Amino acid sequence: MPEITADQHKIIDAAFRRFTKFGPENTTMAQIAKDLGYSRTFLYYYFPDKESIFKMALIRCANKYFDSLQTELKRKITGLKALENGIRTKIFCAKDFQVIGVYTNVILYRMLMEDPDLLYIFSTEQKLLIELIKKGKKDGSIGKCNPVKTAQQITEGLNGYMSFGLRRLEMTGKRNPQEIDGLFKKQLEYGLLLVSAIRK
Repeated sequence: MPEITADQHKIIDAAFRRFTKFGPENTTMAQIAKDLGYSRTFLYYYFPDKESIFKMALIRCANKYFDSLQTELKRKITGLKALENGIRTKIFCAKDFQVIGVYTNVILYRMLMEDPDLLYIFSTEQKLLIELIKKGKKDGSIGKCNPVKTAQQITEGLNGYMSFGLRRLEMTGKRNPQEIDGLFKKQLEYGLLLVSAIRK
């Protein structure tokens, strides 16, 4: 997982605020630099373009999620409970993806799905969820299941639920904070329902 320097964190924070308020497509390098009180040269030292800042913002969100899953693996709790906590964390971190438009902007979603620098996100998530499921099988909290297929069903189910839900809200014109929060709550319920199917 790529490491992020302190200066890069500052730039990503400033860009994230702009992406959230105006959208990535309406944000420029000059605006990000101005918000920081730095020159554009400072930004270009760390990032060649706005897309690379956006990618690093996604990487930072993903790393936060993965750190949490690794913590759950080490905790002295059942694998089932760790998996439930992991799903809660996934949904919490997905809010960062949502506010910058990843689920509803086709170009950004394609970047997440196809960019070579971002493909590790899906493989790392799968590996960690598989380990959580194996932990549950070992301690007896999770019943008979295939860890690889189950991890895949959980991630694909949750990602599909969110993408479809946000697009539906956009089409109906109900894409306001209350409706989006409600969608995240339903996504959590759906995720926990998936996990209940493998409870022993």
